Amino acid sequence: MNAQHANRHSAKARDRGARPGRCRTNAAVFWGLALALSTTWVGAAASPEECLWVPPSWESRLAYYNSFDLPEGTAAVNVAGLTEKVKVATGPDGIGGRCARSEQQQGLVVSGDALSPHRPLAVSFWWALLDEAKLDSGFGLFHLGGGSGFVSHFARSGPWCGLTRPAAVLQVYYLPGIANVNGLYDFDLLGHLDLRPNVWHHTALVFSAASLVELYTDGRKVWEVRLTGRNFAESDGLRDLTLGGLHGGLRVALDEVMILDRPLTAAEIGEYCAAVGQLREVGWLQR
Repeated sequence: MNAQHANRHSAKARDRGARPGRCRTNAAVFWGLALALSTTWVGAAASPEECLWVPPSWESRLAYYNSFDLPEGTAAVNVAGLTEKVKVATGPDGIGGRCARSEQQQGLVVSGDALSPHRPLAVSFWWALLDEAKLDSGFGLFHLGGGSGFVSHFARSGPWCGLTRPAAVLQVYYLPGIANVNGLYDFDLLGHLDLRPNVWHHTALVFSAASLVELYTDGRKVWEVRLTGRNFAESDGLRDLTLGGLHGGLRVALDEVMILDRPLTAAEIGEYCAAVGQLREVGWLQR
C-alpha cells in the first residue's frame, strides 16, 4: 500500500464520523500507517504519545475495549454491559500508553452473559510480567469461570504436574458432559518465550462453533482443541473472566484488552501483531 492509499483509508474513516464512547477518532490514522508498513513507505510521523488503536475492521463487533488510559482504568467501550468487578491499578509503560498492573496479584476481572463461549467470542490482550520468571514460578493469563467448570490459560511448574520448568497450559475442566482437557502444549515456556520483566506479548483466545478453542501467542496459533462429549452451553454459567494474576504469584501487566462477539481469524491476529511490532520498531509506539 502506498501513501496515497493510506491517506484515502484515513479520509474514509473520518467521513464515517467518530463513534462517541467507542474508539478514538484517529484509529484510521494508526492503521493506515500500520498497513503502509507492509511496504517500504512509513509515512508522516504520528504523535508518539498516542495509544494503540482497535483495527477498524474489528470495531463493529467490539463488545469491550480497555486501554487503561481512562481514569481508574475503566473501559473505553463496554457495549456488552460487562461488570468490572475489581478496580485495577494502572501505571505507565504499557504497549502504547498506560496499562493495568496487578500489584496485588489481581488482574482485570469482568463479568457478564456476553462472555459465554456457547456463542462466538474472541479475547485479545497484551501482557508483560512485572517480576522475574524463575524455574519454580508461574502466572495466570486467562480464566473464564463462574459455573461448575472453567477454561483457563496459565504457566506453571511444580509437583502438581511433575514439571521442573514453567509449562504453558490450556485447560477446559469440570464441565459436566465435556471431556476434561489438560493442554500442556509447551513444556519449557521459559526457554521458548522471552519472559524478562516488561517484555510485551500478545495472547488471543478464540471460541467458535461452541466447541472449538484456539489459542494464539504473538500472532501464531500455539494450540487448539475441539471439545468432545458436548458443546459449550449457556447453562455452563461461564461468565466471569479474569485476565492476569494468580497461578504462581508473578505479577502481570495488561494492555489493550479487546473482547469481540465474533471469532478472529489466524490472518487477522497475525496481521494485527505484525503491524504493532512494525510500529514499535520505527518508534511510533512508546516502549
